[in-house]
Parts: sequence; C-alpha cells; structure tokens
Amino acid sequence: MKQKQTIFLVVLLVCFCLMTFAGKALASGTWYYYDVTVPKHGGTNSTNNQTKQYNENHSINCSWVGGDYDLWAYLQLVDNTTVSDLKLINDNMYISWPNTASAGQKVHMTFKSAWYDHVHIESVGYWSPDTP
Repeated sequence: MKQKQTIFLVVLLVCFCLMTFAGKALASGTWYYYDVTVPKHGGTNSTNNQTKQYNENHSINCSWVGGDYDLWAYLQLVDNTTVSDLKLINDNMYISWPNTASAGQKVHMTFKSAWYDHVHIESVGYWSPDTP
C-alpha cells in the first residue's frame, strides 16, 4: 500500500511539473499571421494591434518578401511610438530583438520600404509581441 502511494505521488509530481513547464512555454507568446503590402518610396504598413504579455523581446518569422527586396521591421505602440530598433528582413528570416514596451500595452509590427524602392512590396509571415 505504501509503495502505491509513493508511486502515485511521484506520478502526480511529474505531471504537475510537465503542466507547469508546458503552460509557461505555451503562454510565453503567440504567433500572429501577417500579409502586408508596403507602399513604395519609404511607405509603411502595420499589422493588427496585439497585447504584450511580458516585458521581453518580440519576434518576427518572415516567410518571404516580394521581389528581391528587403523591408525594415519594427515594433510600435498604438499611437505609433516606435519602441524597438529597425531590423532588415527578407525571405526565411527569424529575428527576436528587444523593445521598450511593457506587458499589457498594445503593439503592432510596422514594415517600411526604402526611399528608393519604386514598387509596392508584399511580405508574408508571422510576428509575436513576445518571443514564443
């Protein structure tokens, strides 16, 4: 009887630990799909607003950028205050970088073309206000 109780407690403890770690991993961030077309000559376009859950890095997982172009990506608050450095993105690129937004603030990812880009540029991928 004592051995069954010990085994039960060990199994219960292992399940609790697994749920705790898996829950933290799942709650650490959510990916949001984006498909934006950025205007030419230094134009910008943004994703929908999302709420930051943590005071940590944000991320982008860019599937592709149209043509043979690059775009600048950066995080902004809903009032369009920039809260991160600009990072150059292109096809199949993953980047995670710091920002000054706090947990609970609504943010969006903004994309900017170069002043010399003479076409509209589409980009598709995923972004997260918190690094998943």
